[in-house]
Amino acid sequence: SSVLSAICGNRSHHPTTISILLSWGAELFVDGRRLTNQQMKLIVDTFIMEGDIANLISSELGGRRCKIVSAPDNRDGLVGKTCGVGRHIKKSSQYEVTVEFTNESLLLGADNLERYDRTPQDPGYFVECKNNRLIRRDFKSNEECKAFIASLVADDGGFEEVDPEAEAKAERAAADLLAELGLDDLKNPSSNAPKKGAQSAPTAGKKKKRGGKKKGRK
Repeated sequence: SSVLSAICGNRSHHPTTISILLSWGAELFVDGRRLTNQQMKLIVDTFIMEGDIANLISSELGGRRCKIVSAPDNRDGLVGKTCGVGRHIKKSSQYEVTVEFTNESLLLGADNLERYDRTPQDPGYFVECKNNRLIRRDFKSNEECKAFIASLVADDGGFEEVDPEAEAKAERAAADLLAELGLDDLKNPSSNAPKKGAQSAPTAGKKKKRGGKKKGRK
């Protein structure tokens, strides 16, 4: 199952975590299969999700990052802007959206929006770890953000090379983020595996051989 499925299956739901995952393109998968809308509604009912969480999970674009493809009258300047999508209002079939970089709040329909997930090349913001603390860097526009990311890629030689030290820092940063979100109690499936170099307890009934030379018989 996916990370999003695991978190949704946890009784103590975390709205911020779910919103972040959705904006990065997370999907609900169980046994390797993407859940249908009907199955997602079943999850909402089964785990008694209420309020914003239920609204995000059960709607098509709730929690997603989108691009505005058409705008209300006299708002052509919004076309092409990215936004974070919030609650779905069933009565009007509109979504509450917040335009990135300006934080303007609007009500737009699904036909005004196109899903536009965050990617490493186009994240909309940048998070780095300094002195064991996560620091978020915000920008004035997508262009500024992309230029910053491109400069980092150029300095590091691209995304292909994986630096073990950087990977370890990323893992520590992720652990710190989970701790800040109250998810540090979630166990890694591999955490129960024996650690390298660990010694198993002696099998019952077998005695350890004592060191030293045996004395010869007289």
